[in-house]
Amino acid sequence: MMHSTFYQFTIKSLLAGILIGLGCVIYVASPIKYVGTFLFSLGLMTILIKGYYLYTGKVGDFVPSATLRLIYMFVLNGIACGATTYLFTLTRIDLSAIDHVVEAKLNDTMLSSFILAMGCGAMMHIAYYCFSKGKHPLYVIMPIMFFMLAGFEHCVANCGFFAMGKVNMVPEHWLRLALIVIGNGVGSMIFTKFLPPEDPSEVHGVPPLFDSDNKHEHHPAVIAKSPSKDANGNTRI
Repeated sequence: MMHSTFYQFTIKSLLAGILIGLGCVIYVASPIKYVGTFLFSLGLMTILIKGYYLYTGKVGDFVPSATLRLIYMFVLNGIACGATTYLFTLTRIDLSAIDHVVEAKLNDTMLSSFILAMGCGAMMHIAYYCFSKGKHPLYVIMPIMFFMLAGFEHCVANCGFFAMGKVNMVPEHWLRLALIVIGNGVGSMIFTKFLPPEDPSEVHGVPPLFDSDNKHEHHPAVIAKSPSKDANGNTRI
């Protein structure tokens, strides 16, 4: 059965958020953080292989006309991630370590959160780009473990952490989350915007939300390729 572009965009964004939420659960539940960060990468690996839509994987392809699509994608990612992690607080799994995780994030300076978010955006770009070229699991595992162990800020994962910690989201917390959303984008776009790729197969686009987006999008990737594949048939995140 054929589904509309809007339906596919929505479901693929929600499923990506669920996978990141599951990664948050194992990260917090694991008594050994090296193990937790390693297993967290399974979520991103699945997103890559199945072609789901994750904001931090798509934002590097930003063009002004894609702004609303990226916002919608992040909102869906965040809702699904937060709902997933909250659900697991109702189980017997020991998630008490979340208190320390949330405290460190919310007591940080805004500048620090933004810089750490840029670092995460860079790692997400590396994970996507290297895996699209080589298809080796380490291309995903290493960047994920890098940003998790370093304490970098991932906007979608933070939605899960905050929901798991049952944080009362005051305006300051929303502002911090917004800065992290932007920081993730800046960190990723450093690698995609300053030096345009010479290989046409490396030119990508934010997936269309409606069928009409394909007609009006000036980005060649959206016109020439399906939302989830590049010119070589490689799965996009």
